[in-house]
Order: sequence, then structure tokens, then C-alpha cells
Amino acid sequence: MKRLLTLLAVIFLAMAAGGLVLAQSNPFVGTWKLNLAKSKFNPGPAPKSQTRTWAVDGKVSAKGLNPTGKPVAYGYPVMGDGKHYPTTGAVPNSADTISSKRIDANTIEANFSRGGKPSDTTRFVVSKNRKVLTIAAKGTLPDGKLLDDLLVLDKQ
Repeated sequence: MKRLLTLLAVIFLAMAAGGLVLAQSNPFVGTWKLNLAKSKFNPGPAPKSQTRTWAVDGKVSAKGLNPTGKPVAYGYPVMGDGKHYPTTGAVPNSADTISSKRIDANTIEANFSRGGKPSDTTRFVVSKNRKVLTIAAKGTLPDGKLLDDLLVLDKQ
């Protein structure tokens, strides 16, 4: 019984260490806070706040306050395999699916779709020092207006 507990403890520690190594090798993983002073929203207005959490498994969750101060929460998986996955919550561009591909170690390009039609292309880029995440989104909103946002987020 003692050997079994020791073996289970070793396996658990190895898995935990493996998760840490994976998180360290992926520069996107972590919590990011929107820097409103450096971000641009066209069309506006900008949200009052936003925090994004990027998990090791590629799931991104965003929480914050919209321009009127109401809480918002949404998410999407960034898997990098080119397949379409559903979004969750009130995604600002009203997209219902996302597909993504890894361009390089610090760059991911994602295509959001709404009702089966492309709505925007978004590029996620982490700086070489891994302290800044830049998100550039270009496309159209449900009302037909052009979307051209640049979000700058700081690592927390």
C-alpha cells in the first residue's frame, strides 16, 4: 500500500511538472489585462475593462465591463488546428465559431464566423519578452459596420 501511494504521488508530481513546462513553453498562457490607453476600438466605444485568461488547453475566457459598465463574459478555444469550434457567451463581434492556426511560436491567426459566414480575422501576437499580448481584429459587425480593433493587453 505504501508503494502504491508513493507511486501515485510521483505520477501526480510528474503530471503537475509537465503542465508547468507546457505552460512555460506557450507564451499565450496566463492572465492578461486590457491596457485601454494603448488600445484602439473602431468603431467605438471601448469597453471599460477586460481581463482575458488563456489556459494551457487553449481555452480563452474574457470578463469585464462593456462601454455602459455592464458585466460581460465570453470565451472561445484557440486550438491551432484549423477546425471550427463554438464560441461561448456574448462575443463582441457576435461570432458563433472560431478556427485558428499557429503562424509561429508567438503568433496565432483566428477566423471568426457568424451564421456560417466569415465575420473577422484576428491576429494574436505575444511580444518576445512575453509581457504584452496584441490582438488585431478586422472584419464586419452584425450591423455591417467595419471592425478594426487593436487591443493591447499586459501580462498579469
